[in-house]
Amino acid sequence: MRIEVEPATEEEKPIVRRLLELNAHDFSEIDGRDLGQHGEYGYTYLDHYWIKSERRHAFLIRVDGKVAGCALVRVGEPHEFGEFFIVRKYRRSGVGMAVAREVFKMFPGGWLVHEVPGNDTAVEFWRRAIPVEFEESVEETGTSQRFVSIA
Repeated sequence: MRIEVEPATEEEKPIVRRLLELNAHDFSEIDGRDLGQHGEYGYTYLDHYWIKSERRHAFLIRVDGKVAGCALVRVGEPHEFGEFFIVRKYRRSGVGMAVAREVFKMFPGGWLVHEVPGNDTAVEFWRRAIPVEFEESVEETGTSQRFVSIA
């Protein structure tokens, strides 16, 4: 299985938009969100990932050349994922873990990963995917892991 994590170009923005719709659909079971009046969930900040900036990065994930997900990264102190999505076909196959670890290497330094309440599957995933020791906190707003990634 060949896994690629590549910056999404401006021309690939519609692919990322569709992947985020799938992500929102999956996530609606947890957060109860509804479709908007045009039958889409929408992603308010998507365009920000293509503004000339070193702070936001959009990546497409491919497995053997097939689109398999996307990741949106906000660079700062700490770095954070805006979104991290792997399509169902590739979940529980090691793709998500490989992608997460690759992204951590791309952006060394402090990281904060956050899971919303009720997303227990994500909590378990991130506990396994983070390749270094981390501090975890659980609050009303969810579970978070803080750690430092090394290139």
